[in-house]
Amino acid sequence: MKELTIKAKDEIAIVQEKECCNTALLSALIHSAGSISFSSEGVGVYISSESQSVVALADELIRQLYDEKGKLTKTDYEVRGEFVLNMLFDLGILTYYGEEIGAMAGINGFVVADECCAKNYLKGLFLGSGSVSVSKKYHLEMTFSTSDMADDVCALIGNFDIIARSTSRKDKYVVYIKSSEAISDFLALIGANKAVLELNNMAALRMVNMYTNRRINCDLANADKVVETSLRQVTAIKKILPSLKDEKLLATAKARIENPDASYEGLAELIGVSKGCIKYRLNKLLEMANES
Repeated sequence: MKELTIKAKDEIAIVQEKECCNTALLSALIHSAGSISFSSEGVGVYISSESQSVVALADELIRQLYDEKGKLTKTDYEVRGEFVLNMLFDLGILTYYGEEIGAMAGINGFVVADECCAKNYLKGLFLGSGSVSVSKKYHLEMTFSTSDMADDVCALIGNFDIIARSTSRKDKYVVYIKSSEAISDFLALIGANKAVLELNNMAALRMVNMYTNRRINCDLANADKVVETSLRQVTAIKKILPSLKDEKLLATAKARIENPDASYEGLAELIGVSKGCIKYRLNKLLEMANES
């Protein structure tokens, strides 16, 4: 459900009080929704999101952490400058492989060393590439470009006792959470409490609808069974009706023929006897029909 995803992102796209948490948040945001470019103009970072609050957050984080300004639109953010290369090292996105510089394939451990930073890193990942939906099934997922990143994210989520799994989809790697309870726990972990309430309300409504549908189906099945039994009784009674002498059985037989849709309770009330008595008499009439 796209609307729920946007609401969750709008709720959590806020700058944090601690600098280390903002560093983790920005690192995850660039790692999940950003791209790096190298040109004659220098190193640049480009972030794109369908959520205006996400790109606005990226702009605000870089302003606060590096006192730099980028180009911001509703769905895109771009920043360039001499500081960008150092920033990417600060964020654990670029690293040295021997004497060469390369992108970190997974999560750089120092960025998520503290629990508060780990939570904000997961928040940044969801802001960058996350989505949550409730249709036939519950589903939350985040998409990454490397298997190392997907594996590290699963492990990081697992540190908070939430089970996440990964799979490949074309040239991407998807980390996903399936159960409504685990999705609620993850959303609560990253601070999307309003989204948790909405998700729980959806889950409750879904349970009510499922129960109602099952009850309706059960009632329909019981109604079909009553009609089938009644038709069998009417057919049998008509077969022996001319030969019936017992007044009680005759009264029951006529009541059933005249009221084929009536339940045992209805027939019992009509004749003025108990439900058990009606069942006994109708069974007796069926026996007599089978023996004739």
